[in-house]
Amino acid sequence: MKIFLKLLGLAVGLPTVAIALFYFWGSSSGHSQKNYADTVSYTEGGGLNYGAVFVPGETIHSIVSYNLGYLSGMTNNTTAKLDRAAFDANQQQVIAALNELGPDIVALQEVDFGSQRSYEVDQSQAIAQGLGLDFGAIAIGWDKNYVPFPYWPPAAHFGKMLSGQSIISRHPIQENSRLVLEKVADNPFYYNAFYLDRLAQVTQVQFGEQPLIVINVHLEAFDEPTRVSQTQFVRSLAEDYAKTYPVILVGDFNSALNRGTFIDASGVDHGETQFSIKEMLASEVLASAVPEADWSENLTFPSNQPEYKLDYIFYTPDTIEIVETQVLTAAGEASDHLPLMMQFRLK
Repeated sequence: MKIFLKLLGLAVGLPTVAIALFYFWGSSSGHSQKNYADTVSYTEGGGLNYGAVFVPGETIHSIVSYNLGYLSGMTNNTTAKLDRAAFDANQQQVIAALNELGPDIVALQEVDFGSQRSYEVDQSQAIAQGLGLDFGAIAIGWDKNYVPFPYWPPAAHFGKMLSGQSIISRHPIQENSRLVLEKVADNPFYYNAFYLDRLAQVTQVQFGEQPLIVINVHLEAFDEPTRVSQTQFVRSLAEDYAKTYPVILVGDFNSALNRGTFIDASGVDHGETQFSIKEMLASEVLASAVPEADWSENLTFPSNQPEYKLDYIFYTPDTIEIVETQVLTAAGEASDHLPLMMQFRLK
């Protein structure tokens, strides 16, 4: 009987220990958490000098918001795997498209900093160097050894994931912070252990003597109540900063007024009933760079046949004058999103 109980204990205990060890390994981070919101320098001698003179109301600047989809093109969120040459080609297409504009600031979402899925390339660094932009700030949102998505095949789940958001700039970045947004309340703990952190990245970019706050967000895609709450938070955050600074709020809000029903490639319904982006329209402090009336003509997703506007730029009209906006179709299908550009003057 004792032998039987010992064998039973081993039969139950060993798998439990194995599962616990795998859970600990798979959900563990490989990057130092104290560096999750680093400021970095990407090139030597790039950018403008501290103290550069700008004429308020005259000098035109530009900012681009781009969900990079880790340069996986239309294979993002699918089981398809691109070879290294395809990633390199997508990267060069992005650099060429953005170089045509010569942007001062580029805010990226879904950018890899050295993930196995994208061949260990620091995509933020590569794009910054390709554009000759010296200053950078990162916000790590996904740092795991195992990510159980896409669901099949399981072999695709293994490998380092280091991903998140970044801001690259022609002008010095004085401060950078990373705010983790509310998680989906009814997700089980083990789901959240492997899921990315949805972030609001807040940077202070210095235009000569004039500071500008840029808030870069990537909001919840699958749970609408959580996305509404996150949108309310980032709106309040931007409005609070606007009491002191000119503010630009950019990113993938994962909401579109015409997206009543949307089934993605995995069969998941992203349909909306509350349309969380309406929370931004209610702001008396922030304005959309693209007027609401023109949203249907400035679609950003999917990049091959755009149907929805998921990517937005909001700004403070009391302190910023808008000059022009544009969806950058020249980026093509390097990502499943298209980038959005705003030219502006600081008042």
